[in-house]
Amino acid sequence: MPDEQKSQRATLRALFEAQPILRAHELRTAGVAAQTIARALDDGELDRIARGLYQRHGASIETDQALAEVAKRIPKGVIAMLSALAYHQLTDQMPRRVWIALGKSDWSPAPS
Repeated sequence: MPDEQKSQRATLRALFEAQPILRAHELRTAGVAAQTIARALDDGELDRIARGLYQRHGASIETDQALAEVAKRIPKGVIAMLSALAYHQLTDQMPRRVWIALGKSDWSPAPS
């Protein structure tokens, strides 16, 4: 394995120690090449949880995993309404969907 590959893999591991879920854009900005991400997926070190969204393989799934995924996929969104109430344990209802609020001029994501 070349030295550059080792350093990228070390950077990848350090990033995932700091945050449980990362976007591909965040990894590339930190200097991790797309090929390194692909190799980490092939080696079983990472799991792809959604398009452009990754977590360490074997990472424990938190109860608020869906909120974390939405926050990573829509960085300008704000968790709102019933989702926010449930997160702060201010209601006994469990939302079927994650509610988010967006600004008037913000990009509206396509439902997945």
